[in-house]
Amino acid sequence: MKTNRYVVAFAGVMFHLMIGSVYAWSVFTNPIAKQNGWAESSVALAFSIAIFFLGMSAAFMGKVVEK
Repeated sequence: MKTNRYVVAFAGVMFHLMIGSVYAWSVFTNPIAKQNGWAESSVALAFSIAIFFLGMSAAFMGKVVEK
């Protein structure tokens, strides 16, 4: 099967944008905390958990991607 290189490049850019969107969380921390009446530390905990699972999934899925 011949793959169009532009499709692969576009998919790669989209993938990186999706992964990078996790790091935009800090922009929304204060507004989310204020709107819901939560402590900023509680909102930051959600980011910490997301980053933890992002790292764990990368560690385990790396072996799958290598195959």
